[in-house]
Amino acid sequence: MKGSYKIVVQNSKVRYDFVIRRNITIIRGDSATGKTTLVELIREYYEDGDESGIVLSCEKECAVLEDEIGKLFLQLKKIVFCL
Repeated sequence: MKGSYKIVVQNSKVRYDFVIRRNITIIRGDSATGKTTLVELIREYYEDGDESGIVLSCEKECAVLEDEIGKLFLQLKKIVFCL
């Protein structure tokens, strides 16, 4: 991945707005700061689409990596979120 990508993920209760600038970016922080919620929103968006009530905006496609099969996504040029 080259360049930087702005990502906005939001629903009616929460909004995440940040920029990714590296191939591998680790989102970390204290407990109960929203890391898992961010990943769950992205997963729900891809499972239910517009019916989820979630808006995901990014120039690059995103994905959630949760299992061994999902590791195949690492070979694709996507922004991948892991739990």
